[in-house]
Amino acid sequence: MEENALHNTGQRAAKAHGDVDNPLYSTLSILIVTDARGVIQSANTAASDLLGYTQEEMRGQPLSILGTANQPLNLQSLEELVRAASHREVSLQTQSGALVPVLLSSSGIYDGAKLTGIVCVALDISRNKMLESQLVQSEKMASIGQLAAGVAHEINNPMGFIYSNLGTLSGYIEDLSQLLRKYETLEKSVQKGKLDMASSNLSALTAEKERIDLAYLMEDIGDLITESLDGANRVRKIVLNLKEFSHVGRAEKMPSDLNSGLESTLNIVSNELKYKTTIEKELGDIPLVPCFMQEINQVFMNLLVNAGQAITDQGTIHIRTYREEDWICVRVTDSGKGMSPEVQKRIFEPFFTTKRVGEGTGLGLSMAYQIIVEKHGGQLLVESTEGQGTTFTVRLPLHG
Repeated sequence: MEENALHNTGQRAAKAHGDVDNPLYSTLSILIVTDARGVIQSANTAASDLLGYTQEEMRGQPLSILGTANQPLNLQSLEELVRAASHREVSLQTQSGALVPVLLSSSGIYDGAKLTGIVCVALDISRNKMLESQLVQSEKMASIGQLAAGVAHEINNPMGFIYSNLGTLSGYIEDLSQLLRKYETLEKSVQKGKLDMASSNLSALTAEKERIDLAYLMEDIGDLITESLDGANRVRKIVLNLKEFSHVGRAEKMPSDLNSGLESTLNIVSNELKYKTTIEKELGDIPLVPCFMQEINQVFMNLLVNAGQAITDQGTIHIRTYREEDWICVRVTDSGKGMSPEVQKRIFEPFFTTKRVGEGTGLGLSMAYQIIVEKHGGQLLVESTEGQGTTFTVRLPLHG
């Protein structure tokens, strides 16, 4: 009787959490009721189906068997559970050890001032997380497409004049080959003592030198080779920057040079910026930072491209790196159109965008926030004034 009463009280408390029409409180939601010590007294079928326990197996177990370490909500803490009325995203551990992401809220059940139990209501969001992951991957692919277009353009320029120079050099080699053949003819006539023929061959040689303008040709060959080597070095630098940007194969945090990451990212996105922005750099003497450099570079790329897009005609992007106690900071300031306070409040929300349909997914800054804040324990801050520009500040812990 006491357990049934506690269960019924739990059902009423669950509905009291919010609107009963909210899907979080539907029969598809997980409902678990514990006593005042956090021992499970009852669980609905949805909880049993999701977590892999029978309802009998769950009864009498501490709620903490479903918890894992480093969660926003500690299932072992009765104090936290009785006041966690707002939804929190946590992972519940199933009987097999798998983790299931859910939105969880909980509150105490009271008899007067006495705590008699705790009711927990949760909604399985694993499908949502899968869709979110796919959308984030889609955003990454869009970034890669944008990156590839810029890199292709940057490589195409030097390759274009290298190809043209090789064509010109090919013509020059043919001219020099003809000149050498006339030298050989002159040499043979001199060796045979045929002076009349040698004189005629010398006149032909002189005429050929004038025809090809040998002095200009020799000077231009040097220029073409120098220019082509410069183009080849530019292509080589782009490839090295691309490698530095991607950090392929690094699956764990590595001490990384944020200044170097910024430089390589700037070179990669230069095609997006160079026609309407002046880049001002104030890179400080900062120590190496433990991070996933590939993902940090992706954040840099997003911030730099956004800064460029915020500038309508001509403007500046100022980049500053510096140390602030145990934080390494990167500030990207643009002289663009700025944002209203209402937009600033929402810029890190998934799918929120001020761009026209087809120009953006609204996931770029949301993904940047996830990388900096959730994955690196850092901070991503924004300051903006309409008509005056925007500053984004990335703060990464020096001892992450």
